Parts: sequence; C-alpha cells; structure tokens
Amino acid sequence: MTRRETRGVTGPETFKVFGHPLRMRLYRALHLSRTGTASQLADQVGETVSLVSYHLRKLADHGLIDEAEGQGDGRERWWKLASEDPALRAASFSREYLAPLTAAQLAELSREMHDLVRKYEIAGRAAEEAGDTEGRERVALHTYGFPFRV
Repeated sequence: MTRRETRGVTGPETFKVFGHPLRMRLYRALHLSRTGTASQLADQVGETVSLVSYHLRKLADHGLIDEAEGQGDGRERWWKLASEDPALRAASFSREYLAPLTAAQLAELSREMHDLVRKYEIAGRAAEEAGDTEGRERVALHTYGFPFRV
C-alpha cells in the first residue's frame, strides 16, 4: 500500500485527532488560506511554532492535511488541506457560517437541516436497495450550531 492508501478517515481515532480544538483551528486556518507554514499558522492561532508543528503532523498522519509541494524556498514545510480525487473534491463541501440568530431561529434551522439531510438519506438508501450503487459513497455529514462569543 502507498502512504496515501493507509491514511484518511479510518475510524474514531481520526475524529479524535480532528476533534482537538487547536487542530480544528489550524484546519480552518488552512481552509481559509489554502496553504501555510507552521510559523504563519502559529501567528494566526496565537500558539508556538513547535506546538503548531506537532499538531500539523498529527493532522497529516491521519490524512487530513498534506505537504504543499513547490511552495516557498524549501526552508519551511508548507501545508494544505488533503488532496482528493478531483471528482470527489468537486462534490465535497466545507462551509462555516456565522449567523446572528435567536434561540428560536437556531431551533428552526436545526429542524430544517435535519429534514433536508433525512430527505437525501432516505433517497440514497432507496437507490441502494434498488441496486443503484454506481458511484455511491458513504458520506459523513456533521453539523453543529451553538452560540459563541469572540
């Protein structure tokens, strides 16, 4: 197996790695900047370069980020979000919205999102049961909504 084949979301361990608050911040920072070094990312998240380097390596070990080749002058390691098959990358998404909502609006949004995801889940299962499995992949979809203060 190649290194790429042994990496990726393989179970609860990967979610545990990604669930670390600093790693989530680093992942989001890379999502916004597309590429970055440990030094640049450390500045963005307000942590030491050595700590950020450690957490970047953990994200890379689980296939969540990759080295960005051809960046910089070779003295620092550049990182990017993990590369994927172009067809899957086009179909995948990652979004973050920061909406000013009331408790009632957040509850309504939660219900509407549940209904929408459930619609696709039911359709996908029905298609599978009918034998339509061509190009069909299991998709992990995680949503969360909570109040926060900056």
